Amino acid sequence: MYFKVLFFIILLSSCTLTNPVVIEDIEYTPSFIDEGQYKLDISWWNSFNNEELSQLVSQGLKDNLSLKSQDLRLKNSAINANIAEADLYPTLNLNTIASSSFDDFGDINNASIGLSSSWEIDLWGGITAIENKAIWDYKAQEALYRARANLVAGNITNAWLGLVSEQQKKIVLANQFQRTQDALTVISRRFGMGKNSVTNIWQQQNLLKSIEVQQEKNIAELYINQQILALWIGITTDKLTDIDLTVLPSLPELPALGIPMDVLKYRPDVEQAFAKIQAANEHLAVAISDQYPRLTLRANYSTSKTSVKDLLDDWSGNLIASLTLPIFDAGIKKSIVKQRKLTLEALILDYQQVWLEAIAKVNQVLVNESQLSKVTINLSSQLDLAKRTEKLTTIKYLNGKTNYLNLLKAQESILLLERQIIDANKKVMVNRVLLYRELSHGDFSSEILTKDNKHIEIGKQS
Repeated sequence: MYFKVLFFIILLSSCTLTNPVVIEDIEYTPSFIDEGQYKLDISWWNSFNNEELSQLVSQGLKDNLSLKSQDLRLKNSAINANIAEADLYPTLNLNTIASSSFDDFGDINNASIGLSSSWEIDLWGGITAIENKAIWDYKAQEALYRARANLVAGNITNAWLGLVSEQQKKIVLANQFQRTQDALTVISRRFGMGKNSVTNIWQQQNLLKSIEVQQEKNIAELYINQQILALWIGITTDKLTDIDLTVLPSLPELPALGIPMDVLKYRPDVEQAFAKIQAANEHLAVAISDQYPRLTLRANYSTSKTSVKDLLDDWSGNLIASLTLPIFDAGIKKSIVKQRKLTLEALILDYQQVWLEAIAKVNQVLVNESQLSKVTINLSSQLDLAKRTEKLTTIKYLNGKTNYLNLLKAQESILLLERQIIDANKKVMVNRVLLYRELSHGDFSSEILTKDNKHIEIGKQS
């Protein structure tokens, strides 16, 4: 009879109240609106083919403080999963007691020693569900870590692009200043010959001052980008090495994007949303199991004597099985089950929304790249036309066939377009960084925390 009961208990302990979550009604587009042939590197910043940038991102992924903080939270979540797993096994404790009176302090007049054990049988899979929930919570934290790593890499790359573009602009502004100053010399000479008005000199000087204003803004932007870069790397600005590159790199080829359903399922936000659903499903299973009986086995094996020398002569033990059955709780447990079902349904809808947003974001970035590339081409054409106009207008001005105002407008047009082209090229590059981030899973470390079926190993994040 005893073995029949034990077999029945073991059979019940294998029961589970969780069901696989079925997610429907997600409309996956068959393809993105554009597609390239280039295979994207997992470390996507290497696509810019710059060793300095690669070193900066690697340093940031190692030293960024917010990433280190997220790493500790991830390890904490892994420990929680291991703690939850321990509840599946019995506990064993050693208990000892010794007493002595104040009058004969040091003489033991009563002593006991024993072992006690407690084990709650997982009849309905509630304890297993708690463990599984902890594992899915860990997976959600892992997705947050990867999202943070992707953000760090993206912001470092953007700050580096900002520094390079501002250094390029610094050279352009210096060249513009020199050209404008040379033009002022010519205009001043013509004024001395009585061939133009003093207002021409004032207007040229005003143009020179406007360039000086742009140079001051350029200095400020350089400093801001240095601050941002140092912040995301995790160092102070004075430790930041000088950026040698003074021209933005060429735009990498458009990567091969693949099928949205296959590519985007590894995005951190998609995996985090999925992990939340699974954790909520296990949380629901815990609430359901709380409505059913709970069986706990307790065992004790001990000895107690008034003399220490006789302590180990006589042992006794007992086995206690307790069954707890909820009878009346004013509907609290049913309400909790209903509440967690609603939470699960809401998370499924959130997951669907995350998918739709992920596809839409990639397509939006692709649209922006097409538009921004056209802008840069258009600006280059405008600059070419402006230079031709300025050259011809200068000749006419020197020959007295046009007024200074036309020459001034031609100069201003060139100065503005030269700066706009740098900014436009930077926007194209930053948009490409955004595309890489939208496609990236954020797992840049070969030492990412891993788990087997029942245990999560806590590794070292790099």
